[in-house]
Amino acid sequence: MTKIAFTLLWGAVLVAANRALQDATWAQYLVTFILGGIYALALSKVRILRGGNVSEESK
Repeated sequence: MTKIAFTLLWGAVLVAANRALQDATWAQYLVTFILGGIYALALSKVRILRGGNVSEESK
């Protein structure tokens, strides 16, 4: 449930950033790329977003 809420919140951040940069296409691409990287990093590093039940073999 936490991952779903985080994803919805992150989607809202991405939409807001793209609307704020509506006239600068290159800036939209850059912000989308950076926010996508931060999202992927957060999902892989934050324990509560990973589910907490990660076995030792997958580390």
